[in-house]
Amino acid sequence: MNRCLTLLLLALSLPFTGRSQELDTGSLGESVLPVSFLQSPAKILFLGDSITNHGHYITVLESHFRQAGLTDARMKWINLGLSSETCTGLSEPAHPFPRPNVHERLDRALEKVLPEVVVACYGMNDGIYHPFSKERFEAYQKGITDLVSKAKASGAYTILLTPPPFDPEPMRRQGKLVPESAEDFAWHTIYEGYDSVIARYAAWILEGKDKHQADMVIDVHAPIKAALEAARASDPGFTMSNDGVHMDEKGHQVMADAILKAWQETPTSLDEGILAQVGAKQQLMHAAWLSHVGHQRPGVAPGLPLTEALAKEEAMDAVIDTLTENRKQRERFAKLERKIVALQEDVAMARLRLGNIITKAYFPATERPVALQMGDRLESWHGDTRYWSVEPGGVIRGSNEEPVPSSTYLFTKNDYREFRLIFEVKQTVSPQHSTMHSAVAALGERFEDKGPNPFGFKGPLLMFCQDWGIWDAYRRNRVEPAGQRGTLTIGEEIVGDWNLVEFLVIGNRIRCAANGSVVFDFTDDAEMLQASPIGLQLHSNQRPQEFRFRHLFLSENPSGDLATLGVGSEGLAP
Repeated sequence: MNRCLTLLLLALSLPFTGRSQELDTGSLGESVLPVSFLQSPAKILFLGDSITNHGHYITVLESHFRQAGLTDARMKWINLGLSSETCTGLSEPAHPFPRPNVHERLDRALEKVLPEVVVACYGMNDGIYHPFSKERFEAYQKGITDLVSKAKASGAYTILLTPPPFDPEPMRRQGKLVPESAEDFAWHTIYEGYDSVIARYAAWILEGKDKHQADMVIDVHAPIKAALEAARASDPGFTMSNDGVHMDEKGHQVMADAILKAWQETPTSLDEGILAQVGAKQQLMHAAWLSHVGHQRPGVAPGLPLTEALAKEEAMDAVIDTLTENRKQRERFAKLERKIVALQEDVAMARLRLGNIITKAYFPATERPVALQMGDRLESWHGDTRYWSVEPGGVIRGSNEEPVPSSTYLFTKNDYREFRLIFEVKQTVSPQHSTMHSAVAALGERFEDKGPNPFGFKGPLLMFCQDWGIWDAYRRNRVEPAGQRGTLTIGEEIVGDWNLVEFLVIGNRIRCAANGSVVFDFTDDAEMLQASPIGLQLHSNQRPQEFRFRHLFLSENPSGDLATLGVGSEGLAP
């Protein structure tokens, strides 16, 4: 089955879960764009300076996805690139006007566009064409970090592109490069080693994920530089820019190819008619969106009112549909899609901002929560795939039909000692299913249990569903509540439905809340606790069991009290 058909079937079978946070994303090759963002409808917002303002790389991206049939006209590729812009607010003294700062318009852009994905590319202007300066570099780091923080707070999946390289050769031939000893530097008299400055900025984007916290980073600096060097091996005068900054369409193609590869797409030859029509539409909508959001750069011609531009966009999309032969495909599934949308519209809207609700409303502002599971694979976990799988929407399912000889766990790849963990869990309750509890295993150690079972655990089990408290497996048995005989049931539990659970571990104090109420507050012997993976439990059992886990968010080194107190069952997503 080709990828186009696979994604189309996914789009029809999976609810659109919208915005997302993803764990363990990093540089090129380490991250996969969640499949939901390759489906329609969605909005991808591009922010950047004059390189993004030119926008041809965005035209290539949209053309690729439309031509391949991976998306349709409901996928919006929104270009808000602005010439001369920085993320620092810095300007060289010789610049004819203060350079605009993306932070002046960022909140408006996020509010008006409501993107599922934000792609940002800054750096070329942020060094203001001077030699390297620690102060300017720190301003760039802060500008990028603040941009990512605001984008993620809105619920958007956030992608950073490294700045493309500065090519000194065109300006060298024009005599417009100046040495480090020069008195003045500007966009027309550029420091001769300026690409070394940009290279440092690019390296920080790639290596500084623990600081800027972007969900994904993509290196476009190295591929463009490599393409220049390869072309100059046979043509020393080759260039992709007249001024070393503003790339032509060849440079934008290399940039787009790097992004496609990071999204696990193979760049292909594009139909010239599709490319031209998408390019014309992009120019129309770029101007309209810039005017709609507003900015402080002088000399930019206003675009059409957004409502008028959207009407023109619809007609242009119809032409693109015809060119890509997607219209017949869309008509074939239109009836089924309308039925699915009618059934799922309320659910999709309720879930759209759930990740943002959990991370922004539940977690203190000082904490940086990450999602332990997104997408349709268990890439961030270790466990027995006979028992653990992922359902649509990133829901983890633990179940068994045959007997489970010893409790088996789905473990995180990382160890944790102090943490706040918030998640939702639902136990399947029926005459055929066991009412055995599940648990979060933490602060102990993995070992090979009987079975053989390589996914066993010794240490604290923070129990929930049908039985609540702490059981110290293979060591002290039940430790909380002390002296409890039999199972501990609580009135807050919603049996057979979704429950919001929070565990907070600070020092040797372990606390739990369920559906907004405190379940236990236990202080243990510190010597009994150690850093370990976190595991989801499927208990040893002769009978079938089934648990589902979703929206698992974790922050390390937390402080304060339980964050979900007062949140009742009515606050849960459908």
